[in-house]
Amino acid sequence: MGERTAGNGTRPGGIGAGLIAVCLWGLAPVATRALVTQLAAVALLTMRQLLAASVLLPWAVPVARRAGARDMARFVAAGLLGMVGYNLPVTVGLQWLPASSAGLLLATEPVWVLVISYVFLGERVGRRVLLGSGVALAGVAVIAGPSALSSGHGMQAVAGAALVLLATMAFGGYTVVLRPLSEKYGPVSATALSGVLGAVPYLAFVGAVWPPRLSQPAWAELLFLALGSTVAGMLLWNQAIVRGGSARISRLLYLEPVVSVLGAVLLLGEQATPAVVIGGVLVIAGVLIAGGVLRRSARAGS
Repeated sequence: MGERTAGNGTRPGGIGAGLIAVCLWGLAPVATRALVTQLAAVALLTMRQLLAASVLLPWAVPVARRAGARDMARFVAAGLLGMVGYNLPVTVGLQWLPASSAGLLLATEPVWVLVISYVFLGERVGRRVLLGSGVALAGVAVIAGPSALSSGHGMQAVAGAALVLLATMAFGGYTVVLRPLSEKYGPVSATALSGVLGAVPYLAFVGAVWPPRLSQPAWAELLFLALGSTVAGMLLWNQAIVRGGSARISRLLYLEPVVSVLGAVLLLGEQATPAVVIGGVLVIAGVLIAGGVLRRSARAGS
């Protein structure tokens, strides 16, 4: 699929980079779900984020030296939103929620990316955006509802769903805050510095998680999360946003739940229950309704 470089302000490579990032992120709940059976959430995140930060550090140092105080504040905000506000709730929530359900809930990310963008730009939210959000939230209720009404860990499943939704909002904020920095300093440098700064809070837990005792498959999953999802995924996503624009590239996030559900079924042996299928259809339909309206508004405004 090619991209036009004239007339719409896009540059080549945005869609390809975004697709790879979405596939990496779609498999992240699957790897995380497998790992939380062996590691506590904070221990997993500490190892994941510090490993990723050590890889990103060479790209982060030069931009940190030349960034002004105002930009550094934005880098800190982006790092906390992405590395703590997004990753921590998702990891904790996956202790109580199947990876397939979490992947479908993460499908609401485009709504938050676009809505938060318009909030920052002072644009009004139309009725169809509210309608789409309502349909998506109905899908969330269908996915989490049967677990809440059943015996056992019903309320934990609801708490897990709430945490995953909280993470999607933080991701929307991360995308909005980091985009101007990616345009100014380049997506690689901006992603690297925000990732390193976002990993700083996890230094407080190093003593509690070192040395790690993991099986070889668990190490492979951890390396995938740290280097594949956190490093490569973030770098490719921010490059895609700069090249293609947030309104256009965010549509690729519709594919993330498909990757998550397929990965959970094939790799973890999870079953796609009727509630998950129906709820997933509602979530994606709601996101499509809201996303379509916001994209038309973006074209009219430009």
